[in-house]
Amino acid sequence: MTDEETVAPKKGSNAGMMTAILLVVLIPLIVFLVVMIRPDPTTYRFTIANGTRATMDAGQTVANPLPPALTVKVGDSIEVINNDTAPHTYAFLVLRPGETGRYTFRNIGVFSGTCTVGDHKDVSITVVG
Repeated sequence: MTDEETVAPKKGSNAGMMTAILLVVLIPLIVFLVVMIRPDPTTYRFTIANGTRATMDAGQTVANPLPPALTVKVGDSIEVINNDTAPHTYAFLVLRPGETGRYTFRNIGVFSGTCTVGDHKDVSITVVG
């Protein structure tokens, strides 16, 4: 090859390079935006009042501290504080007196349970995406 000869770039090589650069820039940008746009998970808090078991043992009706139906998103949590002197158990939480239990929902589905103390109603939590 002489000094006067030049090598022509291969057709399509610039297009391939531009595509690679765009992918390197766009993929992290898209991931960043998805992470930043997702709302923060929510924690739903419920409290079992002191005297709940004693009130039930006396034959009185006590409202369930958890709602009978709740819809949450994947990543959301529930937190239940047991201020009673008796243990309370839901399908997904076992709470001794004075304990706080937390459960984070990681999968879509329906979680059902009934408190083991007395005549509490069923609880159904629907987890959506």
